Amino acid sequence: MSGVGYSGALQQAGFIMGPPRIKGTVVWSSAGLRAARLLVESFASLVAQRHDPEVVEYGFLADGPAYRAVFGGYENVYEVAPESALRRGSLLRPDNLVTTVSRLREAGASGPHVVVGGLLRRFDGRTPPLFRDRHIWPAVQLTHRVADNAAVDTLDFYRTVMEQLLAQMGLPAITVRTPALAEYGRVTYLVVSVLPNGRPTVLATLYILADQLRQSLGDDLQIIDVGFTGKVLAACAMLHSDGRGLMLPSLVAPVQVGVTLGPETEQQRLKNWLGVLTEGGVRPQTRAARGSPGARNQAEQRWHALGAPLVIGLDRTRHGEVISATRAPVTRASLPELPGTAAIRADLADHDARLLYAGQSVMDQGIGKDGYVRAACGTCADKLSVFGTVVPERLVTCEICQARTGSLLFVSEEGRFY
Repeated sequence: MSGVGYSGALQQAGFIMGPPRIKGTVVWSSAGLRAARLLVESFASLVAQRHDPEVVEYGFLADGPAYRAVFGGYENVYEVAPESALRRGSLLRPDNLVTTVSRLREAGASGPHVVVGGLLRRFDGRTPPLFRDRHIWPAVQLTHRVADNAAVDTLDFYRTVMEQLLAQMGLPAITVRTPALAEYGRVTYLVVSVLPNGRPTVLATLYILADQLRQSLGDDLQIIDVGFTGKVLAACAMLHSDGRGLMLPSLVAPVQVGVTLGPETEQQRLKNWLGVLTEGGVRPQTRAARGSPGARNQAEQRWHALGAPLVIGLDRTRHGEVISATRAPVTRASLPELPGTAAIRADLADHDARLLYAGQSVMDQGIGKDGYVRAACGTCADKLSVFGTVVPERLVTCEICQARTGSLLFVSEEGRFY
């Protein structure tokens, strides 16, 4: 992580506003808004491999009585003052599930609905930006009504979606099935990644809703509930920053290719090249710099502070010169000509692979080394603080008694973790 920390790296990249800020409330900047939109689009695209998702957004207020009928006290919410003449009893939206299930059932639809928006919940402890917020944005919540015999298979499909999405973000992940949230999920999956210090952190939750909760919602079908938040972007910034700032995966980088122009750069040739890249789905952006080495180096560093995976410098020391700079680590190469779309995409793919490899190394040294993931049979598992089972499940050799009937278990001495 860079010396400014992950929130500082996000500020430098134009993702979020810096202090002073309201406790637990992050104000997003233009680059962050665009990255969040790209993240949601990518999620919806992965879901569309099997289903036809509808992406929707609700208003800021939710029906208080309807939520309390399902969740009871729901103490960590904000409510419109009872003495208010307008929208009395409404909640500042803490969740989307009740609204979505009601709308789907009224329309005779099954979903999936992907709701994107902000959620507001009481949280009085420390509120590191995007990690533990009061106003949670973006909050992405998918709801899907399915037949009982399709529920587990559908949940497993969404597990693969989340694991793919996080891999594209350079975030290694394992999924843990746990009974710790049985009051909410008949089947609960937590998609777990890693913090820079090697500690596990939950980046997505997936449920087949518990029967009592489903019945409170008045639904006869099984309900799949999948959720993740801007914490995904925070985790990315935590794992993938250096002395120059944020290293974004190409999936969400608003600027995938930062192009530094020289005083003699031929404009028509440049326009044609940028047009080809844009048409090919690449996101380039240009900035002019003086020809001096110092000015060009500063321009490159500014691109890197924005999180750009790739920087192309034109006409640095002579007309027609093309210098490509990649990151993690910063490496420069002289190119014989302007790179085409295929070459750019190959460089971006290599960049993403380096990020994922670096993240996986942190996970292997942290979660693996510190004993969070253990191989144990049923008998030996009783000696461990088992939080859940890694899925998909497979037989492994028990590390304690060497029986060939073991499973990969997630062990957590502290119990639930965030």
